[in-house]
Amino acid sequence: MKFNYSILFAAPIFMVMLMDTMFLELMAPNNEATQGAFLSIMVKLSAGIAMGYSLYNIRYMAPFMRVMFALTLLYVVGLVFESFLKYNTPLIYPHVFQKVFLFFYTFFIYTYYKKNEYLDLKHVVWFILVGFLLNVILIHPDSLSISAFTNHERGVYATSIYMLVIPFLYFMSKYLSKGGIFTMVMAFFVLFLIIFFQHRTVWISTAFILTVYVLLVKLKSKSKVNFKKLIPLAVVIGILGIISSAFVFSIHPEIVEKFQENFSDIENYDKQGTGGWRFNQFMSYLPFVQDNFIWGMRFEGFELPIQFYRDDLDEPVFEGGNGHHFHSFYLDVLFYTGFVGLMLIWMVKFYAIGKTVRARALDQEQILLMAFISSGFVFGLSYVLPYFFYAILGLTVAYLDSNNNENFTFLKDFAHRRKDRIASRRLQLETNKELVTSS
Repeated sequence: MKFNYSILFAAPIFMVMLMDTMFLELMAPNNEATQGAFLSIMVKLSAGIAMGYSLYNIRYMAPFMRVMFALTLLYVVGLVFESFLKYNTPLIYPHVFQKVFLFFYTFFIYTYYKKNEYLDLKHVVWFILVGFLLNVILIHPDSLSISAFTNHERGVYATSIYMLVIPFLYFMSKYLSKGGIFTMVMAFFVLFLIIFFQHRTVWISTAFILTVYVLLVKLKSKSKVNFKKLIPLAVVIGILGIISSAFVFSIHPEIVEKFQENFSDIENYDKQGTGGWRFNQFMSYLPFVQDNFIWGMRFEGFELPIQFYRDDLDEPVFEGGNGHHFHSFYLDVLFYTGFVGLMLIWMVKFYAIGKTVRARALDQEQILLMAFISSGFVFGLSYVLPYFFYAILGLTVAYLDSNNNENFTFLKDFAHRRKDRIASRRLQLETNKELVTSS
């Protein structure tokens, strides 16, 4: 059995993904205090590594990325000086600094994979899938029942389901470009998981991603993708779906009602369901965002009393003294770091979009990654963007940068290159021996 050395180069992106809740729960099952402690340690260590590595290897960055990294670093330095001047300590509220430290994951992953071109995306895909399945089987087995579905007991967090979209895109693109029963089954298996766990924001994000994916394939794909493969597949799935749903729905009619309720919540986002809850939170903090739109509230924001109250008890929704916990990326970033902070990360995404538009053609990995990060605009409306999103954004820009270098084969297997080098050395030694013998 040969070991595929390219998996070693997936370690940096694995490091960031391990901070998602589904992996933290595997590290400390049913112990939120320990999970929080693990996360705190991992964030501090990884943020320091990300910043230091990016600064040391800044020469490998494209000029625009170098400028954005310098501006982000300058923002952090400004926060340190502000902390010194107001509180006589360099890092008064780590919660506030963390809002900016997240951006360094993008530069770290970008720089690492710009410098080391040996990543195979399948390792990332299987890392996500195995982690998710272990979490569901070991930590949340009760979530795999009809009652859990109808009672909206999702068990698994939205960010973890959002991460599943990457394997779904990977298997779907493999099936459309190369075919294969296994990739087809895996694509629809992952899609079933995304639908079953009922995170409506992930449903909308997935639909948005698929739209972008189809557009990019039509306009930019290097390889031919045959969408006609979906026609017979859709017919078979449709027939099987009708037969099975007629049987299941006759036994559990509440499933139909649950789907109707979910779509009703999407349509009436500002009045019912969790969408109404988020809308009320947004309106509670909107005045503070408007008054501090450019630079945000920063440390004053952390000290601000909780503004979001429960109507039934007339008490704050969250406990005070721990900062404000928003259910929107936009509200979170604008409240703490303002429009400047928003642009620090969004400009990198605009850079990726610009490279996509200018590129003559893109391969399937570049297309699926670009389609995924485009959903950040949508997912960020309802949730704070997870740690791994910043890593995937950096990976996407690195992949897109590789498009401009014909001699840079991004997914070429490390073990294969090593084998070629050994063969070349052997040939050279044999040639030298022949020369010595002949002389």
